[in-house]
Amino acid sequence: MDKEVILNNFYNNLDVLARMQDGHKLYLDKEQLLQLDEPFMFQGIWRYCYGISRKDAIHLLTKLFNDIEIYMNALYLRNIDVKNNSYLRIPKSNPEQRTFIIIIEKINKAITGISNLKLTYKTDEQMCVELQRIIDKATSLVDNFMIMI
Repeated sequence: MDKEVILNNFYNNLDVLARMQDGHKLYLDKEQLLQLDEPFMFQGIWRYCYGISRKDAIHLLTKLFNDIEIYMNALYLRNIDVKNNSYLRIPKSNPEQRTFIIIIEKINKAITGISNLKLTYKTDEQMCVELQRIIDKATSLVDNFMIMI
């Protein structure tokens, strides 16, 4: 898959997460992009008919952040300047540094949305534990990416 397509997929999915409000749920559309499922009268029936469960949200979020981690680590390793920088950071002159900055900003905004998803599922203790694990992973990614730039 093309680098631009991969990044746009990450950006779009993180933007969807950033827009999440309490009461919203998630599903994956035909283009494999996250979509908000805003509350409506027959939401439960619609989700049941299409086989969309809350466990799907955990799977989608886990996969998204795992994919981001793998992609960004590979990008980092391809672009560090080991000869001129003992701290192994991407040089400021490298255009890939902007990609890290954008991902960091978008993940930070997405964390707020995932926290709102926790509010949606506040009565499901296991779901909240899983969502907190995802929030912790996203926060860790931001911390690690900050070190790389």
